[in-house]
Amino acid sequence: MRTYDGMTAGERTAARRRRLMDAGLELFHTQGYPGTSIRAVLRRSGLQDRYFGESFPSLDALMAAVLAEIQDEEAARCRTAVTGPGTRGERARGMLRVLAAGVADDPGKGRVKLVESLAAGPLAANERRRGMRNLARLVEDMLLEDPPAPGTHTGVMALAIVGGVQQILLNWADGTLPLSREDVVEQGLRLFEAVAAFDGGPSARR
Repeated sequence: MRTYDGMTAGERTAARRRRLMDAGLELFHTQGYPGTSIRAVLRRSGLQDRYFGESFPSLDALMAAVLAEIQDEEAARCRTAVTGPGTRGERARGMLRVLAAGVADDPGKGRVKLVESLAAGPLAANERRRGMRNLARLVEDMLLEDPPAPGTHTGVMALAIVGGVQQILLNWADGTLPLSREDVVEQGLRLFEAVAAFDGGPSARR
């Protein structure tokens, strides 16, 4: 297999894709999605014009790829939190701490996920929904640890929790909710507990 500068053609393509994604993440955070162009991404990445289309058909596709990476990393950490030891309430709190850390510890990624992805197109919208469903499945598994009340759709309840927490995080990130990180976690946990109690099981704190 032929190499150039010690890299195969596939490795060079992957490296260029990585540079585009890193540049996109930075610009989506600092300039906003509406203020970012393909040309700006190319300038920031140091790549020539022809290389964007090699990896992405559109700026929306780049946003979807950046968002997928953020959401997959976050979902993996949440899965570790909810499948570990402890009561259901403790594990739910662990998941909420992961989500809060995604905003507080890496505000660039947090803003891209919660704010800038909303301004992108259908590819990013589909990816955002995929990420929410992945988190909702983790929440639903915890809800199902107790038998749900008759007629309760735990999938719907789980989506309601995830959507509510996302709104809390969004308003916390933009300063609308002047809360500490632990306050955000605690309020999210109260939402989980309220839905879990309605879902027919005992308190999530048991």
